[in-house]
Amino acid sequence: MKDTIMDEKMDQISSLPETILHDILSRLPKKDAIKTSVLSKTWREMFYTFPILSICDRESIRRPSKRKKDQQIKTFLDYGKQRLLRFSEQGLAIKEFKLKLSLTCFDLQLIYPDVDQWLKLASECSVQTLKLCLPTLKEDDPCLCYILHPGVIEARSLNNLVLKGRIRFDKEFLNPSVKFSSLCVLSLSYVLFDDEGAIEHVISHCPLIEHITLKWCYVYNPQGAGDMQISLVKSVSLHGLQKLKGVDIQGVQKVYIDAPNIEKIYYYADSDEPSKMNFDSCGNLRALTLMNVKNEFSFTFTATWFLHLSSKFPFLESLELVDCSMFQNIKISSSQLKALVLCNCSTMEKLEIDTPNLLSFRYYYDADDLPSISFLSCSSQLEVNVWLNMIHPRLYQLKKFVKQFKNPQKFSSLSLSIHPCFPYDDEYYFWEDPYSLPPTLSVPSIKHLVLRSIREVKSKYSLLVNPLFYSWRQKLFH
Repeated sequence: MKDTIMDEKMDQISSLPETILHDILSRLPKKDAIKTSVLSKTWREMFYTFPILSICDRESIRRPSKRKKDQQIKTFLDYGKQRLLRFSEQGLAIKEFKLKLSLTCFDLQLIYPDVDQWLKLASECSVQTLKLCLPTLKEDDPCLCYILHPGVIEARSLNNLVLKGRIRFDKEFLNPSVKFSSLCVLSLSYVLFDDEGAIEHVISHCPLIEHITLKWCYVYNPQGAGDMQISLVKSVSLHGLQKLKGVDIQGVQKVYIDAPNIEKIYYYADSDEPSKMNFDSCGNLRALTLMNVKNEFSFTFTATWFLHLSSKFPFLESLELVDCSMFQNIKISSSQLKALVLCNCSTMEKLEIDTPNLLSFRYYYDADDLPSISFLSCSSQLEVNVWLNMIHPRLYQLKKFVKQFKNPQKFSSLSLSIHPCFPYDDEYYFWEDPYSLPPTLSVPSIKHLVLRSIREVKSKYSLLVNPLFYSWRQKLFH
């Protein structure tokens, strides 16, 4: 009797309100949350009514012999059905439902009816966030996709929809009656559409949409032969979306965006096809990231385009160019730009930066020749961070490159990270020549200097280190 009283006094957490207990579960790793179900009847009930429901087949199906695997699949399906039925029968709402499946195409086809039932049960339980992740779509199996019907996920409560992998949108989605009136976030990756215009149709029926992600989506062409039956979506037009705040578009050839309140655009171009973007009307843009844009394949980004950033996008504060081969000479002019990132822009030979309010400049380089970089105007609070991956021939250019930052009063700090990629070929005898590098490298004070070596070539590493330290007076060395 005393032990029971003591246990009750010690277990004060179980008597907390249900909402607080659910909040505790939401902050635990999934494995630890499952373990709470054995603590007491209260915690077991809390776990089974926890509104964030995640089901993954890998946790139940280990793929041993076929007989055991079939039994494990059956157990997995029963478990998922019972979890969702508990919510449905008790009239409980599901805040988030995530279903992740990694079975083979053959096994997936057998359980697609169960997936339909689960998604429908979740929708009936007023699900707010729905995430369905299947294996990545392959070009040779478009007919083995899970066909998603609008009636399965059409819930007025749905505000976040994430679909990834072998999922095929049924033609019913082209029906004007299909609406997602509460959807704010839509993320589609590696999914398949029966019609090129299906994406635009679905998005146009999301009046409250704020964030859109489209990554490497495909269109089905039944008339094609072999791997020509599916192809990447070639064009996307987003217009009339008053609440749209951000987009992440990858692998689409032509993109048109007319959204007056959009603040962030991320675009990854398909390097094998010409790319064309038009978002000049997005005057409220704050952040722009361009990846894999090639000059020979781009009809949008000309040299003059970067000169008129201020007039086109007066509120632009962040610009990132990653793996972009656009022009040899680029001048970036913007009065509001605060952060600039350039990564592996291999064709660039000369960069002029006219940004009086720039606070951060990050430069990553792994190409053939170090470019010329000059700051025509910048903030006295500017922090410059440079990361260089260099092989031996480029070390000759190091002195010339770092001397470009010879006006230290322009920057609050200059950080330089050098990773020498020494050649392994024994034919590089000139590494043994101590005069292969300039004896001194006169540069401004560097706040952070990071040198990374390769263990197998430590004997050659001193050829770089000694000249660098001869005259550099860095404040901090890692």
